[in-house]
Amino acid sequence: MTNHPFLPLRHRAVRLLWGAAVVSDVGTWVQLIVVGSLVAASTGSAIQTGLVALATFTPQAIASPVGGLLADRFDRRKVFAAALMVQALVTAVLAVTLGLGIRTPAVLILLILLASAAGATGAPAYAAMLPDLVPPDEFLAMVSLGVYSWNSGRIIGPLLGTALVLTIGPAWTIGFNAASFVVLAAAVALVRRSFRPARGDGTILDRLIGGFRTARSTPGCWHGIALLVLFNLTIVPFMGLIPIYARAEYGGGNGLAGMVASAQGLGAIIGGVTITVIAHRHPRSFLIGRLIITAALGLGLYASAPNAAWVICASAFLGGAAAGLYITASTIIQRDSPAASRGRVMSIAQSAQGVSYGIGLLFIGSIGDATNLHLAFGVGAVLLLTGFGLITLRSRHWRAAVDGQEAGRRPNIALA
Repeated sequence: MTNHPFLPLRHRAVRLLWGAAVVSDVGTWVQLIVVGSLVAASTGSAIQTGLVALATFTPQAIASPVGGLLADRFDRRKVFAAALMVQALVTAVLAVTLGLGIRTPAVLILLILLASAAGATGAPAYAAMLPDLVPPDEFLAMVSLGVYSWNSGRIIGPLLGTALVLTIGPAWTIGFNAASFVVLAAAVALVRRSFRPARGDGTILDRLIGGFRTARSTPGCWHGIALLVLFNLTIVPFMGLIPIYARAEYGGGNGLAGMVASAQGLGAIIGGVTITVIAHRHPRSFLIGRLIITAALGLGLYASAPNAAWVICASAFLGGAAAGLYITASTIIQRDSPAASRGRVMSIAQSAQGVSYGIGLLFIGSIGDATNLHLAFGVGAVLLLTGFGLITLRSRHWRAAVDGQEAGRRPNIALA
């Protein structure tokens, strides 16, 4: 396995998709911080602020399985491009809504929910394309590129969003996000090759059940999904609660929220590069164990931050650990997914992440509203360690499952 973090960029298709994805991800983070800050300022509630992030990510729970079916039946490139154009249309409506002066949280959240549902429908097609873009030894680096893209958006987006809101207002700022989806769709169209899977038979229900059975019976996939669920229940909620954490606990506004989010993104890029460089030296099980401990420590530091400078630094540290954990677990799933059902397996993983993120965000946000967010994030750190302990006790063969072919012949076991 190569340890060069940017080697996949030697492929034209990867350069096209990744370059456009950076633009789109910047737009997404512009929107998330801008709308989140508007809701935080008008409501002062962790739950309602968290609903903006919830609407951005949880449509995966319903839309991803539909996207998985489409990805395993039609050309994955065309499915992804169509979903992007729907996202662009709905986000443009959100921009017009803000331009008309409408700030009602329910209306804004509904539009974000619809746009995110379109994105979640296209996401399995994109994930299923990735292993076909690069040789197997470049795959972990390919997954890491997605983290660099997303977190470049996390760094640039909040800062750009803050500047754009001050100069051109929130409506035109969200309009930038709508345009970014069009840019990505154009890049997908320029990748002139087919990503059509082997055609399967059976009813929609049969194919959905078949995808679940494949995920359940493939040890690496099932353990990877379990790890991502734990990750989304305990760690990821802090990202959606950045605007209210900055405002409620540190007296900051858009500027501080943007700096905390950007620091987390910078840390994630550093963490992604680091895990790509060292991954070939260690089994996946070794990396997972160390990353869980590091992420729990990072969340504890974030929860106990006494001032704004501390919380910015802790956000960067936590971002690095979280990115390493996400890359490692996601690569395990995509590594072991059969090509013909890869779209459905990835949709199941994304759906599970959407549901668990929603539960985690509401749970952590509720604790924050009832007490404070320092305690809420501390609870998340404890639950991360507890949950990982339960997984390892429940599945005695979890190491062999996540190491898979890297440790020899893939074992026929599952988390049970």
